[in-house]
Amino acid sequence: MTVTPQASNSHADFRPHLIYYNDGHHFHGKRVEPPVSVPKLRQPVDEVLGTGVDLLVLGLGYGDVYFHNSKVGRVVGEAKEVWESYIDWRIMRMVQVAREKGTDQVQEVIQHGRKNGLKVFPSLRLQDAQAPGVDRCGWLRWRHEAAVCHGVNDPRWPKHQTQWAYDFTNHLVWDDKKAMIREMLVDYEADGIELDFMFFPLYFRMEETEAGISGMNRFVEEIRDLVDSIGVQQGRKIPIMARVHADEQANLDIGLDVATWISEGDVDMVVGSERANLIDTGVSDRWLPDVANRVGVPTYYRPPRRIYDHRVGKPDAEMFRALSQTLRYHGWAGIFDGYYPWPFGEREYQVLREIGHPDVYERRNKRYMLAPREGVTGEETTTPDRQLPVDLVEGVTVTLNVLVADDLESAKAEGELRKPILNIRFSFFCVEDDIEIRFNERVLPMEKAEVTDERALRMATVMAGGMDVQAPFAMSAHFFSFVLELDDVKQGYNVLEIETKSMEKTAGFTRSVNGVEVRIRYKEFERPVGLSVDRVAPL
Repeated sequence: MTVTPQASNSHADFRPHLIYYNDGHHFHGKRVEPPVSVPKLRQPVDEVLGTGVDLLVLGLGYGDVYFHNSKVGRVVGEAKEVWESYIDWRIMRMVQVAREKGTDQVQEVIQHGRKNGLKVFPSLRLQDAQAPGVDRCGWLRWRHEAAVCHGVNDPRWPKHQTQWAYDFTNHLVWDDKKAMIREMLVDYEADGIELDFMFFPLYFRMEETEAGISGMNRFVEEIRDLVDSIGVQQGRKIPIMARVHADEQANLDIGLDVATWISEGDVDMVVGSERANLIDTGVSDRWLPDVANRVGVPTYYRPPRRIYDHRVGKPDAEMFRALSQTLRYHGWAGIFDGYYPWPFGEREYQVLREIGHPDVYERRNKRYMLAPREGVTGEETTTPDRQLPVDLVEGVTVTLNVLVADDLESAKAEGELRKPILNIRFSFFCVEDDIEIRFNERVLPMEKAEVTDERALRMATVMAGGMDVQAPFAMSAHFFSFVLELDDVKQGYNVLEIETKSMEKTAGFTRSVNGVEVRIRYKEFERPVGLSVDRVAPL
């Protein structure tokens, strides 16, 4: 059931429904053609106005090389005359032309947001590992070099030069980050600040991590004191939001004692970032909302951007409805979304309009889906809690749990629930095997299934480098679709069993299940479909 937050000990009363992140770089700075105009500088605000977004989080640059006219940090373009990178040159020109106009990206976004009732938090990336002297190296590392860095490469990051990561036992690093926070809140009067611990999550040398936890707690406490003192001077409460791992141990492994920050009142909102690359609408890790709800601190889930599916590579509205309903069920306050294609299209606007208010869309169609395990095939998975893919073995019953968060009983009682649909995707299914499928202990007759045979299926998902999935992207697939009865599905975990009673002896290939979807359907109003138009216009 849905968790009800307790009274808050937060320093701020603002509880957004939906947070949108624009890094200021990939989805703004490098998109605008020079010479940039003031309306183009305001684009991060304009593109989310009229949606459900009530907090915009704006990235401040690369790592600690910034896109605004900073007095304390290195601004893109400083100490460089010739640009080999086309994209970086464009961003430099955005900054340069804006300065000639007497403004910058951060100033225009904050002021335009305030004018239109949209709060804006600058997002400060606390770590990166750029070598001294390169384009994206900030002044602190540029001037102090190894004295403020780890000095050794961390074996947990074998593909990175982590010797240049900032050493968070060094108070010069603390002072540098606090100076930028002060600039955002004093010079720009931002509505709040986000501390992004996820951009390059490595803060201590491996052997010093456990001892560094208390120091990091003190660092966050000092930021709280700084922000509160500025708030007193300005006569307002200024919220602090921290972006961390959604998993407790993952945070502790890098020196982040998030539970203490929450209990001590050092942060007002927490974003739990999902480390996986594929959305699973049944996400079950509720450690963060459980901890935060005890003291009334809202938590927001940062979902992945991709989905393992043959129809779409990115989640559609029905999938997002299921995810937001699941998060509500587990006690999360909402979603922290971002990185949408620029400019937004119909899909993006529909999702942003809906997912901030799961209560409004609780009786709209949804797709609850299981995602496959991630990681290199044959190696230990990076997502051990996931149940798919699973091979079929003679004499063995596969058991899969599918979370459905909808309040189905009330919808049934009021006659608004349609029959749900169960879809199962098999890879290299053998039609001569003897298989029994049960859903919540009821046998689903195979002859009642609508079967689709796709002999050359390709998944629509496009992964980036280093993103591995332990499931095929091309296969011969069979889809079994069952229309369930209203009483077959329940709120909570539903049990799907696939029992392989016998296998055809001449078929020596491996059969597996790599997709399960429960589509919850309601009696939504839909205009009739015409022969040559998508919808028939009403009278």
